[in-house]
Amino acid sequence: MPCKILLPVDGSEGSLRAARHVADCMAHVSELEVHLVNVQPRADDWQVRRLLKPEELAAMEAEWAEDTLAPARTLLDQAGARSQTHIVQGEVAESIARLATELGCDQIVMGTHGRGALGDLLMGSVASQVLHHARVPVTFVK
Repeated sequence: MPCKILLPVDGSEGSLRAARHVADCMAHVSELEVHLVNVQPRADDWQVRRLLKPEELAAMEAEWAEDTLAPARTLLDQAGARSQTHIVQGEVAESIARLATELGCDQIVMGTHGRGALGDLLMGSVASQVLHHARVPVTFVK
């Protein structure tokens, strides 16, 4: 049975480092199934809803998500990892934790966004919230 990993990708250098870490794991785990996820925020602003039709907004969000996921997908493909992509909409940390449970993932691997001197001591707020909500182990890659 393959090991299932959920890999949240937001286009940051931290999420790309996490993707590299998962790609490196291919040397140690023969059956690795990676689920890449990009979480898009809900477009609740009345001005956005007034100017764009729902299908236009959905198409734009899908394009943004695909552009964000592409570098991580390329790294995983080069390593020979089987991967699937997921684009969800909602609150980031809760969406990540929920998807990990729904997919039956064994682990979440994600980057952190430390900033400045305190960045080395504190995780980013999304990372902290994922850790709080997740029902599976979470590995943070700095």
